[in-house]
Amino acid sequence: MTASPRNERRVLVAGGNHGRWSAAERPQDASLVSGIESWVFATNGRYMRYDTVTADDVKSCDVVILNLNAIGNPSELRHSLALAENRPSHVRWVTLLEGDMRSYLRPVPYLRELFNASTFVNCINVHAHDFIQSLTTAPVHTVGIPYPADGVRACATPRHQRTQSVHICPFLRSRWNEYAVAKDLGVPIRGFERRQSLKWKTLASNYRTTGSALDRDANRKYVQSIFHSPPVDVAYEMWFADYYRHASTSKLWLNLDDRFTWGRFVLDAAALGVPVISTASTGHAPRFFPELTVLTPFDIKEAVHMARRVLEDDAFSARVCEHAWEQLQEYAPENMREKLWTILEHA
Repeated sequence: MTASPRNERRVLVAGGNHGRWSAAERPQDASLVSGIESWVFATNGRYMRYDTVTADDVKSCDVVILNLNAIGNPSELRHSLALAENRPSHVRWVTLLEGDMRSYLRPVPYLRELFNASTFVNCINVHAHDFIQSLTTAPVHTVGIPYPADGVRACATPRHQRTQSVHICPFLRSRWNEYAVAKDLGVPIRGFERRQSLKWKTLASNYRTTGSALDRDANRKYVQSIFHSPPVDVAYEMWFADYYRHASTSKLWLNLDDRFTWGRFVLDAAALGVPVISTASTGHAPRFFPELTVLTPFDIKEAVHMARRVLEDDAFSARVCEHAWEQLQEYAPENMREKLWTILEHA
């Protein structure tokens, strides 16, 4: 890669959210954004929605990072494939796999061609690496996504101010295996849920899902009707800083994820200094919190045993969190940027 010096490389990140903007236009977000847009801030690049990217946009940059999680049908894949295959020789193309890696087990037209047209494929889950590599002649690297550890850490509730409570990480309607653990601990249980949308296009699905089309509190009422013995304190989703402060008031997090994904809740817990019990499938949990990792999302008894130790042993909790914080430093934006440059220079 010789188009521009490292500090002058022009990076375009294409994802599923709407809008066009640059890192310079949103400096206030750099310290908290932890999704694929964090590559924008790590590289001082620009962002645009994937289906608005043109050949001229591609020509004007040195690196394109395409978030494949945003692309759901063959026509969208074909659009990105055409851009990748016809890009100028100086442009490096990184296909980023976000979401649940199990979705790539299903054959999809143009997917392998897009992989092959890439300079490299960024596979976010270590378990999926060999399978993704089997689909393509392009190199596959498990790089992941930059994480603003220091900015998130600044939002943490101090350890001595935390309550003897447990926080369920995913939206409460997602799963109830975490609740199966939490209800046996004898401490308050907290979690989040979305407000029900009242847009016209969602009214029919609202009714099918909750039995109420126009009640914005329907999701909370639904959760409380199921998770009622003991009850769950249900809050609505918040902006990043408020979420981190609220969620880190609990001494323990539960994230018994069944997906093979990025495991961002594990990274959040590491940044905030909160122990989290999670699954081996996340990829991060065995490395960040090895003493709090269960093999499957069904290991309820083992998770209860781990949870009780966390709640009863402050020294143990502090030690596992110190280890997780050390591991998290690899994903600091500046470190991830240098890792990206190194891979591209040797591609």
